[in-house]
Amino acid sequence: MANPDSKLFIGLMSGTSADGIDSALVHIDDAHIELIEFATYPLSTALKDQLLKLNQNCEISLETLCQLQYSVANEFAAATQTLLKQNRLDKSDICAIGSHGQTIYHAPHIPMTLQIGHPAIIAKQTGIQVAGDFRVDDMALGGQGAPFAPAFHQALFSQMHDTFVVNIGGIANISFLPGMNNHQPIIGWDCGPGNCLMDELSQREFAQSYDADGAIAQQGRVNSALLTLCLADSYFAQNYPKSTGRDLFNWQWLQHKLDQLDRISNLDIMATLAELTAKTISQDIERLPSDRTGNIIISGGGAYNPYLMARLQQFLPSFKVISSDQLDIAADAIEAMMCAWLAQQRIELQSVPLASVTGAQRNAVLGGLWHP
Repeated sequence: MANPDSKLFIGLMSGTSADGIDSALVHIDDAHIELIEFATYPLSTALKDQLLKLNQNCEISLETLCQLQYSVANEFAAATQTLLKQNRLDKSDICAIGSHGQTIYHAPHIPMTLQIGHPAIIAKQTGIQVAGDFRVDDMALGGQGAPFAPAFHQALFSQMHDTFVVNIGGIANISFLPGMNNHQPIIGWDCGPGNCLMDELSQREFAQSYDADGAIAQQGRVNSALLTLCLADSYFAQNYPKSTGRDLFNWQWLQHKLDQLDRISNLDIMATLAELTAKTISQDIERLPSDRTGNIIISGGGAYNPYLMARLQQFLPSFKVISSDQLDIAADAIEAMMCAWLAQQRIELQSVPLASVTGAQRNAVLGGLWHP
């Protein structure tokens, strides 16, 4: 059974790119959150292929859905066991696991969302209690169910001045954390594609998992016609609260734009997609009143793309664009750390301050709890 006195939590997260299971071992004591260990364990090739196909066609059989629930949970449980072994820990050393699961459909218009990798299976296989299915509570109260990052960013980053935190994963999302003299609530939203379209182009046309260091994008030129078509999508004009995913920003979405234009080289497409990510993030930041100075903290895989970071800095010259690594917080670990924190919040029955972000009627205790 879990140790209720332990301050160690494990966070598990598989993002929209389905490239692996991010696993964070986190020590949480009162307001102090410390990352002990972070690792990414790859999903099996067959499972990754199945998950990515769902971005193109969300209609699957109930049998396939059940099979995916079980397969994803198995791989999450295996990642947990490996993390414990590598850190010479026993299941009794861990208070709880926070598992986000793999999002396969996010539909705030219904409103409902579906993350697979059932927590019951993870709990039974690891012998550790699991908190999960976090998003549906917010949606039941009229919220978007995303993004969740702003509440965690507020807990993680103490700030004297207005601060933006931008997570660039498959989808990019923005958190605005008001400074001590600014009495606005925290807000946040999904601003559009982060790495997802660039990653897919890398895999389809360049035999690479992703555009490492933005090296491919740097060889191309931004195609203004393609960029204009992409920016014309109605999602970018919506006000927050808003959330999105790969059910919108996927290869079919991009191909529809390309079909309307003369042939564009793959290098130029990559450069244009990087520009789209940088442009949509910077436009959203500029729409908000703030003190227009200070740091914009970048987390997620995009923080390791110097070309993308340079484009953001070019678009936002009055700010200093930095990676969270420069604040000694691993950029690629933050979302998994958030899942560990959500588990701690669930066990302590703490409401997560998200109503100002998602548009929910009120803050709520998020998620369910599954015992071993």
